[in-house]
Amino acid sequence: MQLIAVRVEPIHERFDLFRVIMDSIDKNGLSINDDDIIVISSKFVAMSQGRVVDMKKVKSATDSDRLASEYHIDPRLCELVLRESDRIFSGVPGFILAVKDGMLAPNAGIDRSNVRHGYTILYPLEPFRVADTLRDKFLLYAGRRVGIIIVDSRLMPTRIGTTGVALAVSGFEPVIDKRGSRDLFGNVLKVTLHAVADCIASAANILMGESDDSKPMVIVRGIDVDMSSESYDWHDIAVEHEECMYVRGLGNINMNKH
Repeated sequence: MQLIAVRVEPIHERFDLFRVIMDSIDKNGLSINDDDIIVISSKFVAMSQGRVVDMKKVKSATDSDRLASEYHIDPRLCELVLRESDRIFSGVPGFILAVKDGMLAPNAGIDRSNVRHGYTILYPLEPFRVADTLRDKFLLYAGRRVGIIIVDSRLMPTRIGTTGVALAVSGFEPVIDKRGSRDLFGNVLKVTLHAVADCIASAANILMGESDDSKPMVIVRGIDVDMSSESYDWHDIAVEHEECMYVRGLGNINMNKH
Protein backbone atom coordinates (compact mmCIF):
# COMPACT_ATOMS: atom_id res chain seq x y z
CA MET A 1 0.00 0.00 0.00
CA GLN A 2 1.25 3.48 -0.91
CA LEU A 3 0.05 6.71 0.71
CA ILE A 4 0.69 10.01 -1.06
CA ALA A 5 -0.09 13.29 0.70
CA VAL A 6 -1.37 16.18 -1.41
CA ARG A 7 -0.44 19.68 -0.27
CA VAL A 8 -3.09 22.35 -0.84
CA GLU A 9 -2.75 26.11 -0.65
CA PRO A 10 -4.85 27.52 2.23
CA ILE A 11 -8.31 28.68 1.16
CA HIS A 12 -10.48 30.87 3.36
CA GLU A 13 -13.62 31.17 1.27
CA ARG A 14 -16.16 28.74 -0.17
CA PHE A 15 -14.76 26.89 -3.21
CA ASP A 16 -15.39 24.22 -5.85
CA LEU A 17 -14.17 21.07 -4.10
CA PHE A 18 -13.55 18.89 -7.15
CA ARG A 19 -11.75 21.63 -9.07
CA VAL A 20 -9.44 22.38 -6.14
CA ILE A 21 -8.75 18.66 -5.67
CA MET A 22 -7.80 18.22 -9.33
CA ASP A 23 -5.74 21.43 -9.43
CA SER A 24 -3.89 20.44 -6.26
CA ILE A 25 -3.12 16.96 -7.58
CA ASP A 26 -1.71 18.54 -10.74
CA LYS A 27 0.34 21.16 -8.85
CA ASN A 28 1.88 18.40 -6.72
CA GLY A 29 2.97 16.61 -9.90
CA LEU A 30 0.69 13.67 -9.16
CA SER A 31 -1.91 11.68 -11.05
CA ILE A 32 -4.84 9.42 -10.23
CA ASN A 33 -5.02 5.73 -11.12
CA ASP A 34 -8.00 3.42 -11.28
CA ASP A 35 -8.84 1.92 -7.87
CA ASP A 36 -7.05 4.67 -5.93
CA ILE A 37 -8.76 5.75 -2.72
CA ILE A 38 -8.89 9.54 -2.26
CA VAL A 39 -9.04 10.43 1.43
CA ILE A 40 -10.20 13.99 2.12
CA SER A 41 -10.35 15.92 5.40
CA SER A 42 -13.87 16.62 6.63
CA LYS A 43 -12.79 20.17 7.46
CA PHE A 44 -11.65 20.69 3.89
CA VAL A 45 -15.06 19.53 2.65
CA ALA A 46 -16.83 21.73 5.20
CA MET A 47 -14.79 24.76 4.14
CA SER A 48 -15.73 24.15 0.51
CA GLN A 49 -19.39 24.34 1.60
CA GLY A 50 -18.93 27.54 3.56
CA ARG A 51 -19.59 25.76 6.87
CA VAL A 52 -17.48 28.29 8.77
CA VAL A 53 -19.31 30.28 11.43
CA ASP A 54 -18.44 33.73 12.74
CA MET A 55 -18.86 33.27 16.49
CA LYS A 56 -19.73 36.95 16.97
CA LYS A 57 -22.98 36.30 15.08
CA VAL A 58 -24.10 33.35 17.23
CA LYS A 59 -26.69 34.10 19.89
CA SER A 60 -27.17 31.61 22.71
CA ALA A 61 -30.56 30.55 24.08
CA THR A 62 -31.67 29.28 27.49
CA ASP A 63 -30.74 25.63 26.88
CA SER A 64 -27.29 26.52 25.58
CA ASP A 65 -26.69 28.87 28.52
CA ARG A 66 -27.55 26.04 30.91
CA LEU A 67 -25.13 23.66 29.18
CA ALA A 68 -22.45 26.34 29.14
CA SER A 69 -22.75 26.82 32.86
CA GLU A 70 -22.75 23.09 33.59
CA TYR A 71 -19.74 22.21 31.41
CA HIS A 72 -17.80 25.50 31.44
CA ILE A 73 -18.08 26.09 27.69
CA ASP A 74 -18.68 29.22 25.62
CA PRO A 75 -22.51 29.45 25.41
CA ARG A 76 -22.25 30.28 21.71
CA LEU A 77 -20.45 26.98 21.11
CA CYS A 78 -23.13 25.20 23.13
CA GLU A 79 -25.75 26.81 20.92
CA LEU A 80 -24.05 25.42 17.81
CA VAL A 81 -23.74 21.97 19.39
CA LEU A 82 -27.46 21.96 20.14
CA ARG A 83 -28.26 22.99 16.57
CA GLU A 84 -25.93 20.47 14.95
CA SER A 85 -26.29 17.36 17.11
CA ASP A 86 -28.85 14.61 16.72
CA ARG A 87 -28.64 13.69 20.41
CA ILE A 88 -26.94 15.08 23.50
CA PHE A 89 -25.70 12.58 26.08
CA SER A 90 -23.68 14.32 28.76
CA GLY A 91 -20.38 16.13 29.05
CA VAL A 92 -17.24 17.04 30.95
CA PRO A 93 -15.65 20.47 31.46
CA GLY A 94 -14.93 21.82 27.99
CA PHE A 95 -16.83 19.18 26.00
CA ILE A 96 -20.38 18.03 25.32
CA LEU A 97 -20.74 14.41 24.20
CA ALA A 98 -23.15 14.24 21.27
CA VAL A 99 -24.17 12.13 18.28
CA LYS A 100 -23.98 13.63 14.80
CA ASP A 101 -24.82 11.54 11.71
CA GLY A 102 -24.28 8.33 13.64
CA MET A 103 -20.92 9.42 15.03
CA LEU A 104 -20.28 9.84 18.74
CA ALA A 105 -18.29 13.06 18.88
CA PRO A 106 -17.27 15.73 21.41
CA ASN A 107 -19.13 18.96 20.62
CA ALA A 108 -20.87 17.28 17.66
CA GLY A 109 -17.64 17.50 15.66
CA ILE A 110 -17.53 21.30 15.83
CA ASP A 111 -13.94 22.56 15.90
CA ARG A 112 -11.99 25.80 16.22
CA SER A 113 -8.64 24.54 14.94
CA ASN A 114 -7.36 25.25 11.42
CA VAL A 115 -9.85 28.06 10.99
CA ARG A 116 -9.49 31.82 11.34
CA HIS A 117 -9.50 33.29 14.85
CA GLY A 118 -13.01 33.99 16.05
CA TYR A 119 -14.56 31.42 13.70
CA THR A 120 -15.71 27.82 14.11
CA ILE A 121 -16.05 25.07 11.52
CA LEU A 122 -18.97 22.64 11.49
CA TYR A 123 -19.24 19.14 10.07
CA PRO A 124 -19.84 19.03 6.30
CA LEU A 125 -23.40 18.80 5.07
CA GLU A 126 -24.48 15.46 3.54
CA PRO A 127 -20.98 13.95 3.48
CA PHE A 128 -22.09 10.75 1.75
CA ARG A 129 -23.69 12.74 -1.06
CA VAL A 130 -20.46 14.74 -1.39
CA ALA A 131 -18.43 11.52 -1.57
CA ASP A 132 -20.73 10.07 -4.24
CA THR A 133 -20.55 13.28 -6.27
CA LEU A 134 -16.74 13.31 -6.15
CA ARG A 135 -16.59 9.67 -7.18
CA ASP A 136 -18.88 10.38 -10.15
CA LYS A 137 -16.85 13.42 -11.19
CA PHE A 138 -13.58 11.48 -11.14
CA LEU A 139 -15.16 8.93 -13.46
CA LEU A 140 -16.78 11.53 -15.72
CA TYR A 141 -14.03 14.13 -16.00
CA ALA A 142 -10.86 12.17 -15.22
CA GLY A 143 -11.90 8.76 -16.52
CA ARG A 144 -10.83 7.09 -13.28
CA ARG A 145 -12.74 4.70 -11.04
CA VAL A 146 -11.83 5.70 -7.50
CA GLY A 147 -13.01 5.35 -3.95
CA ILE A 148 -13.62 8.34 -1.70
CA ILE A 149 -13.30 8.66 2.08
CA ILE A 150 -14.15 11.80 4.00
CA VAL A 151 -12.10 11.52 7.19
CA ASP A 152 -12.37 13.11 10.61
CA SER A 153 -10.02 12.80 13.58
CA ARG A 154 -11.50 11.32 16.70
CA LEU A 155 -10.69 10.53 20.31
CA MET A 156 -11.16 6.84 21.07
CA PRO A 157 -12.48 5.61 24.45
CA THR A 158 -9.65 5.22 27.00
CA ARG A 159 -6.97 6.12 24.41
CA ILE A 160 -4.61 9.11 24.37
CA GLY A 161 -4.66 11.24 21.22
CA THR A 162 -6.70 11.25 18.04
CA THR A 163 -6.99 8.79 15.18
CA GLY A 164 -8.68 8.95 11.79
CA VAL A 165 -12.21 7.69 11.24
CA ALA A 166 -14.33 7.56 8.09
CA LEU A 167 -17.15 10.10 8.18
CA ALA A 168 -18.40 9.07 4.73
CA VAL A 169 -17.43 6.57 2.03
CA SER A 170 -18.10 6.03 -1.66
CA GLY A 171 -16.83 3.64 -4.32
CA PHE A 172 -15.93 0.58 -2.25
CA GLU A 173 -17.26 -1.68 0.48
CA PRO A 174 -16.48 0.13 3.76
CA VAL A 175 -16.94 -2.89 6.05
CA ILE A 176 -16.09 -6.52 5.36
CA ASP A 177 -18.17 -9.12 7.18
CA LYS A 178 -15.84 -11.83 8.53
CA ARG A 179 -18.56 -13.72 10.40
CA GLY A 180 -18.62 -17.37 9.46
CA SER A 181 -14.96 -17.48 8.42
CA ARG A 182 -12.34 -19.26 10.53
CA ASP A 183 -9.29 -17.97 12.39
CA LEU A 184 -5.80 -19.53 12.42
CA PHE A 185 -6.95 -22.20 14.85
CA GLY A 186 -10.14 -23.12 13.01
CA ASN A 187 -12.47 -21.22 15.31
CA VAL A 188 -15.53 -19.77 13.59
CA LEU A 189 -15.70 -15.99 13.84
CA LYS A 190 -19.07 -14.91 15.22
CA VAL A 191 -18.94 -11.13 15.61
CA THR A 192 -15.99 -9.86 13.55
CA LEU A 193 -16.57 -7.15 10.95
CA HIS A 194 -13.47 -5.48 9.49
CA ALA A 195 -13.81 -1.67 9.35
CA VAL A 196 -11.81 -1.24 6.14
CA ALA A 197 -12.72 2.42 5.59
CA ASP A 198 -11.77 3.37 9.16
CA CYS A 199 -8.43 1.57 8.84
CA ILE A 200 -7.61 3.44 5.62
CA ALA A 201 -8.79 6.72 7.15
CA SER A 202 -6.52 6.26 10.15
CA ALA A 203 -3.50 5.47 7.97
CA ALA A 204 -4.10 8.54 5.80
CA ASN A 205 -4.64 10.72 8.87
CA ILE A 206 -0.99 10.18 9.85
CA LEU A 207 0.14 12.06 6.73
CA MET A 208 -2.52 14.73 7.00
CA GLY A 209 -1.40 15.81 10.46
CA GLU A 210 -3.41 17.83 12.96
CA SER A 211 -1.89 21.31 12.88
CA ASP A 212 -0.42 23.45 10.05
CA ASP A 213 0.52 20.61 7.69
CA SER A 214 -1.82 21.85 4.91
CA LYS A 215 -2.26 18.31 3.55
CA PRO A 216 -6.02 17.75 3.56
CA MET A 217 -5.86 14.97 0.96
CA VAL A 218 -4.09 11.64 0.70
CA ILE A 219 -4.07 9.27 -2.28
CA VAL A 220 -4.08 5.64 -1.11
CA ARG A 221 -2.82 3.27 -3.79
CA GLY A 222 -2.38 -0.47 -4.05
CA ILE A 223 -4.83 -1.54 -1.36
CA ASP A 224 -7.13 -4.47 -2.03
CA VAL A 225 -10.72 -3.35 -1.50
CA ASP A 226 -14.01 -4.39 -3.07
CA MET A 227 -14.86 -1.55 -5.43
CA SER A 228 -18.57 -0.80 -5.67
CA SER A 229 -20.96 1.59 -7.39
CA GLU A 230 -23.48 1.41 -4.54
CA SER A 231 -24.41 4.43 -2.47
CA TYR A 232 -23.90 4.14 1.27
CA ASP A 233 -25.00 6.07 4.32
CA TRP A 234 -23.90 6.22 7.95
CA HIS A 235 -25.80 3.03 8.78
CA ASP A 236 -23.24 1.16 6.66
CA ILE A 237 -20.31 2.25 8.83
CA ALA A 238 -21.85 2.85 12.26
CA VAL A 239 -24.45 1.43 14.63
CA GLU A 240 -27.24 3.16 16.47
CA HIS A 241 -25.96 4.35 19.83
CA GLU A 242 -28.39 1.99 21.59
CA GLU A 243 -26.47 -0.92 20.00
CA CYS A 244 -22.98 0.39 20.82
CA MET A 245 -21.26 -1.76 23.47
CA TYR A 246 -19.52 1.29 24.97
CA VAL A 247 -22.72 3.30 25.29
CA ARG A 248 -24.70 0.34 26.61
CA GLY A 249 -21.92 -0.63 28.98
CA LEU A 250 -21.61 2.80 30.56
CA GLY A 251 -25.30 2.73 31.30
CA ASN A 252 -25.69 6.08 33.06
CA ILE A 253 -26.19 8.44 30.12
CA ASN A 254 -29.24 10.40 29.10
CA MET A 255 -30.84 8.77 26.06
CA ASN A 256 -33.40 11.54 25.52
CA LYS A 257 -33.29 13.94 22.60
CA HIS A 258 -32.36 17.53 23.40
